[in-house]
Amino acid sequence: MEDVHERPVLRALAIGEIFDRAVTMYVRNFVVFTLIVATLLVPIGILQFIYTDRAGDSFTQLIREIQHPGVAPAYNGSALLGLLSVALLVLLLAPFTNNAVAVGVAALYAGRKPTYRDGFARVLTRWAPLLGTSVLSLLVLVGTYFIIVFALVILVFIGVLAARGSAALSVTFVIVGLVLTLAALTLFLVLVITCGFALYATTIEASAPADAIGEAFRRIFNRREFRKAMLIALAYLALEIGVLLLSGTIGGFLGFYVRNITAQAAIQVVVGTTLNAMFTAFLTVLLAVYYYDVRTRAEGLDLEVALDDLTAPA
Repeated sequence: MEDVHERPVLRALAIGEIFDRAVTMYVRNFVVFTLIVATLLVPIGILQFIYTDRAGDSFTQLIREIQHPGVAPAYNGSALLGLLSVALLVLLLAPFTNNAVAVGVAALYAGRKPTYRDGFARVLTRWAPLLGTSVLSLLVLVGTYFIIVFALVILVFIGVLAARGSAALSVTFVIVGLVLTLAALTLFLVLVITCGFALYATTIEASAPADAIGEAFRRIFNRREFRKAMLIALAYLALEIGVLLLSGTIGGFLGFYVRNITAQAAIQVVVGTTLNAMFTAFLTVLLAVYYYDVRTRAEGLDLEVALDDLTAPA
């Protein structure tokens, strides 16, 4: 594990070195980074616990009303609206916590200790451009998602027609479909990384939303960087799957010994929120280290000056 007690050297890093530096930074500053992320995830977990059970009851009530109109009790969609409000809250506030972690990483690169207060103080001064970049990023991701889904549906339709009556062609199209699905998912994750870079640029580089998006795409979608971004995206996917399996296994194991349904839901939320806070904090540190790695290769010593200015005491 790399020693980052002193100011880390700003230099080009291999993928293994990016992970090593991210792990070191996160472990040495576990409390502050996890607390920053928990600022959002703990309230979200509480709201999720409150509304999930109600939303299930509301959905059942809606089905009964459709099946037996005028007989079943009238549908009340307040719980489902509550869950939608939780999702909207995540979309609006997640960029603030993620950028606060990135400012903490910047502090480490400048030879200073990251703090909870300084991270959010820097981010809140850029709240309006950050929201603008968040909206543009969301539009990019949603648009790309629907394009990918539409393309995959057409591909499946063509594959079914072409492979009708031929077992060999069916197997071939299944394999090709799986490969293309993985490629599409990887591309989407690269776009997520790109949008993350745009959010960082809004706070750290004081870029306007459109400029931040444009610069992020130029930094990632080029011959030199795209392959590395894809490998980072695949590693991100593997970590995500691992944490989901771990969270489900631990929550299910603990819930097995608890018969009360409400207590089981509470255990699932507590375990999920705790692991999610730790995992999200690490991934954000990882993405921030990669962001500075990309900028280091492009800007060199200029980045050191920018980091000193960013993390200078007010």
